[in-house]
Amino acid sequence: MKVCLLHPEFTIYFTYEGPIGLAYLQACLKEKGHEVKIIDNNVLLLPHEKLIEELRNCDAVGITMTTPTYKTVKAIAEKVKKELRIPVILGGPHPTIAPLDCLDFSDFVISGEGEKAFPELAEVLGKTKSRKLLFKKLKKIKNISFNWNGKKIQNKREAFIEDLDKLPFPDWNGFPIEKYGSALRTSGKSLPIITSRGCPYSCVYCFKGLFGLKYRVRSAKNVVAELEHLKKEFGIREFQIADDCFTLLKPRAIEICKRMIEKKINLPWSLPNGIRADTITDELAQWMKKSGLEYTGLGIESGSQKILDSIGKVQKKETVREAVKILKKNKIKTVGFFMFGLPGETLETMKETVQFAKELDLDYCSISMTTPYPGTRLFDEIKNGKGTLLTKSPEDLFSLGSKVKYTMPGMALPEEIEQQYRKARMVLLLRPKTILKNLKDPKKLIAGAKVAYKWLLKT
Repeated sequence: MKVCLLHPEFTIYFTYEGPIGLAYLQACLKEKGHEVKIIDNNVLLLPHEKLIEELRNCDAVGITMTTPTYKTVKAIAEKVKKELRIPVILGGPHPTIAPLDCLDFSDFVISGEGEKAFPELAEVLGKTKSRKLLFKKLKKIKNISFNWNGKKIQNKREAFIEDLDKLPFPDWNGFPIEKYGSALRTSGKSLPIITSRGCPYSCVYCFKGLFGLKYRVRSAKNVVAELEHLKKEFGIREFQIADDCFTLLKPRAIEICKRMIEKKINLPWSLPNGIRADTITDELAQWMKKSGLEYTGLGIESGSQKILDSIGKVQKKETVREAVKILKKNKIKTVGFFMFGLPGETLETMKETVQFAKELDLDYCSISMTTPYPGTRLFDEIKNGKGTLLTKSPEDLFSLGSKVKYTMPGMALPEEIEQQYRKARMVLLLRPKTILKNLKDPKKLIAGAKVAYKWLLKT
């Protein structure tokens, strides 16, 4: 079966490292003998008429979907169904939490991890001619939902993949990897890897439906073997570990770093998704630096301890201070992630956040607006009457804009939060210290200027 895997456009993102989920799916589909075509429209930006032409010789199309891309994916899916009449298969965070809703404009939805379900579905669709037999086979595929005779069928979910080492390495053939980039990367061709899945913490704003709460890991041997593969096959010159919790098990993280050194990976790398401050030790930081770590994000979120306690972050400000101190000592650049508009946010707590960020003297700051994505505890609390959603449609739910997405009793007024948010970004993102640091590195200065231009233009 010839399957097209499509990543839809969502150009509000300022940096883009490539859809590793689709790279995993391509590897799993090819392993079962299917032919795969890749269209990363977040880079190619093909008009939808051109997309249809690109899909014309395919037997099915799989589209990855988040809540902010709802409108775009819906438009593409409806056009494909009308003009090509091939199966449309949706996967990703939004279809995972709202599979039946997504069946309004698709044929199949894969919930959660798709590495097993997608190849099984492709096999059944490609080889089953009898409609009666097709239904029986579809009913046996876990993690899928589908339309049948005017009804929406939702199969049982399968347990999350326990042994991640059994998955093939992501296959990046066909992806426009030379066009992936970031303001914080300048060494050249770069790709992400994932060494673990799942997160045991329960922050109010975080969606856990895709990979679950249980922390599952790949072996150090398997991780470094992938890095060797990426160097040899794709010529990468740096990489990102895109885990949610890379440093959760410190001995394992150190083992991976030691193996990188032993196998002479010799590439700069980063942790762009961030790590928890309470997982940082001096020993861990030393090994990460020795193995090539250039920078890491830190999920700080707020400078108010009251807010941190209320959102389930389970993190103390003093722990953050100590972590930043350790990282600076080991010459690892820091990117602090902060959120405005968290439950209970007031003018005072926002001032605390700005002051805390200044005090930490981070290399960079990233500030986003709290967004109650479907499937999060925050979204459920709002829907259960504890707050009011201010957005009109799913695609309005993204965290990079300056608009407040919801309100709850006790919070500052939306216009007050938006005002403080814009002020904080000007104060923290355009700090003279940050600009002076970048002047020492012209490549990063140019890359950063491009990102700043997009930021000012779009938000």
